[in-house]
Amino acid sequence: MNASTLTRRLSPALAPVLAAALGCTLLVSAPQGAAAVTCKATPTLLSRTPTTTGLTGGLSVKVWDTGATPSNPQAATRIAVVKVPASSPLNPRVRGSSTLTSSHYPSTYLKYASTAAVMVNGGVFNLGRAALPDLPQMTGGRVTKARNVHDPVIAVGRAGESSPSRLWLSGTATASGRGYQGISGLNWEYVTGGINVYTTAWGSQTRPYGVVDIVLVSGKVAGIRYGAYRGKAPAAGQTILTANGTAGTWLTRLPVGTPVSVSYAAHSDAKFLIHEAVGRGARFLNAGVKNGGTCATRDEELRPRTAIGWTKTGDLLFVTVSGRATINGVRYGGATIHQMADYMQQLGSYDATNLDGGGSTTMLARLSSGTVVRLDRSLSEAQRAVPNVFGVG
Repeated sequence: MNASTLTRRLSPALAPVLAAALGCTLLVSAPQGAAAVTCKATPTLLSRTPTTTGLTGGLSVKVWDTGATPSNPQAATRIAVVKVPASSPLNPRVRGSSTLTSSHYPSTYLKYASTAAVMVNGGVFNLGRAALPDLPQMTGGRVTKARNVHDPVIAVGRAGESSPSRLWLSGTATASGRGYQGISGLNWEYVTGGINVYTTAWGSQTRPYGVVDIVLVSGKVAGIRYGAYRGKAPAAGQTILTANGTAGTWLTRLPVGTPVSVSYAAHSDAKFLIHEAVGRGARFLNAGVKNGGTCATRDEELRPRTAIGWTKTGDLLFVTVSGRATINGVRYGGATIHQMADYMQQLGSYDATNLDGGGSTTMLARLSSGTVVRLDRSLSEAQRAVPNVFGVG
């Protein structure tokens, strides 16, 4: 094999190893034919003077808007930003629908949250499961959906703390005289490895099931379901346990009347005791370091985006970037992932994360007069029903 053959075939990573073995220097050519991928440039919209409007609670919203761009509808961009100072008496809140498999328009949540000053849509959800959130949810100190995996959330403390964090579940199901099994899922969208608990927070939809459903009422086994009888939603006063594998076998050995105690709790890596949580996406900024995704995938599409940011001094930012274009019923225009990371950094974020976007992106607020306004688009435009929202007040 001659030197040119080595040059063509040798991996750059192997060159130093082979050179040492042969006692010579090898020249390795760079890979050919790989075209460089260029990201869309980040517009300079934030360098313009924004329109500022006062909101209730002493807050204000700043809006940067290109206006209509008829020659290129997707270039029309509107950036809305509400900064909640660390000194504000308004605390962040997660609000959810009455059950995990139901949803409401963001304006409905705001209507019944009379103290809320600003509100955006929450995390990604499964339309095929009647709006079931993809990730954990915790409201009012009560966890309603989680698993024993460290899932990404925005964590909120009782005293108003918040941060991009991770949440996981731990717990046990203990049967009198028959030992216990670990709980691996609470109202999760599929049966996880241990005991799976389903409560009335699931809602009225059919649910996942394992080899058997054990129905608990008042702390005792009240029913055992096999076959087509599995998967029914928990009725009032019921908790349903289901599982596969070893945990499923354990459940099959519990006769009617067996006392069973179910205990579980949510944990997080936040620096405060978690009180509420909503699922989040990837972080645009992590301790000041940008994460702009890739430039050759769906990340590079101009789509409406919803983001939450935290400054180094503890201010909380609510941000939406949206456009005016609608193509075949799908909203386009807004920002790419890397553009969103740039915007969040330019707005002063030290940490930042995204929530659901696209047709879900919505920002609502109350003016100082109490009037409700939509900030990402017109209030008259359609809203997507969502299972949860994040706001302050």
